[in-house]
Amino acid sequence: MSASIVTYDKFLPEIPGRCPWEKPSSFLVKDTAEPSGWREDKSGRRTSQLLLITKLRAAVDKWRAEGYPGASEVTIRLFQYWFEEDHNVAGFNVPFRFHFCQREAIEALAYLVDVAGVRDAKVLVQSFATVFSKDLLTKNLEFQQTMDGTLQLVRYVPELDKVSVHDLPPQGLARFAFRMATGSGKTWVMAMAMVWSRFHKQRVPDSPLSTNFLIVAPNIIVYQRLEKDFKSNRIFHELPLIPPEWKCTWSQKVILRGESAEPDPSGNLFLANIQQLYENRDAAWTPQNAVEALLGAPPAKDLSSHERSMLERLKGLKDLVVLNDEAHHVHDEDLQWSKSLIAIHNTLPKGLSLWLDFSATPKDQSGRFYPWTVCDYPLAQAVEDRIVKAPLIVSMEGDKHQPKDPSNVSKDNVTDKYAFWIRAAVQRWKVHTAAYKDYGVKPVLFI
Repeated sequence: MSASIVTYDKFLPEIPGRCPWEKPSSFLVKDTAEPSGWREDKSGRRTSQLLLITKLRAAVDKWRAEGYPGASEVTIRLFQYWFEEDHNVAGFNVPFRFHFCQREAIEALAYLVDVAGVRDAKVLVQSFATVFSKDLLTKNLEFQQTMDGTLQLVRYVPELDKVSVHDLPPQGLARFAFRMATGSGKTWVMAMAMVWSRFHKQRVPDSPLSTNFLIVAPNIIVYQRLEKDFKSNRIFHELPLIPPEWKCTWSQKVILRGESAEPDPSGNLFLANIQQLYENRDAAWTPQNAVEALLGAPPAKDLSSHERSMLERLKGLKDLVVLNDEAHHVHDEDLQWSKSLIAIHNTLPKGLSLWLDFSATPKDQSGRFYPWTVCDYPLAQAVEDRIVKAPLIVSMEGDKHQPKDPSNVSKDNVTDKYAFWIRAAVQRWKVHTAAYKDYGVKPVLFI
């Protein structure tokens, strides 16, 4: 194990020599017989219990090994540029490489579109589902339809050890979810998907994709992070995403939340939070009498100055790809934002080209992973690949002064209630600050 700058009670989990851009071939398991508490299992990569992953991984692995047969020329060129050519990027001391998890995510998407031609959740499940059986009597995998026409998947969920019923996306809606650990670079995968979709639409005859994109953020914090990357198309200029011979054709209009700019005929990127998807500009108007209630809100006096809402502008596009960041924040299918996206899907001539969910935990409110999850990259894998640091739980249980868990906590007394733990965190931060001083690194403490 590598030596740590700060001494810890236990060894940090590590696989010596692991490179994050290579396909993993082993994983760590807890083993009390080992001095480190961990043992490397070399029987293969970390397995997944998610519905589609085992069979889809095998299909994509075979596709990659054979040189991507059946892929469009756009897909092959982008994969060659991204994963086979050398890149020197400012801020990186070594040649830049995309992580294997990023590669596998975009490969899975391209395989489903270019080769498998999947445009429907039922077909996706029928093609790649692994049936996890509990017993001979349990419903392990079947479809049913509700009275209102909603297609549902009934299946045994091994991680919950029970049978669950999932509502599936409407027929013909290509919706895929990507489970990617926080810090593993899912924003880069979003950018790769946009570049791939744009050039696919422009260069592949009868492409089902789009040059128009909507990125949805669940809150202002996520929005501001995305704005930093995508405003002025910054991410596309700083990372090796566009092959040199195609850069002259790259042009994308970015429309941020609160902006009233009209989109171009093609090549648009809308960046919005979920509230803008159900914004109602007439919400402030209330009828003053029975006649007004019957006739509704009066039209704008100056039609030439009427600014269309973001939802109206999105519905006016020819096609659209939706990228839903931090999807676990907005997993209730009854929420208005979801209904708005379905409304856009129903309005566009051929529906949404793609609906992509990105999250470290793409689950619904019952704790079940979306059955349309096509990429599984958990935190444990990210730690093994050295992409993110191992989370440590600092225990103060040996301190006789440690109080019991506080009760009746409010915003007015939270600092006092948790004073013991805050002081412990500050002391830990001071230790790290002193240890890293000579390295020019400033540890950060979040409370």
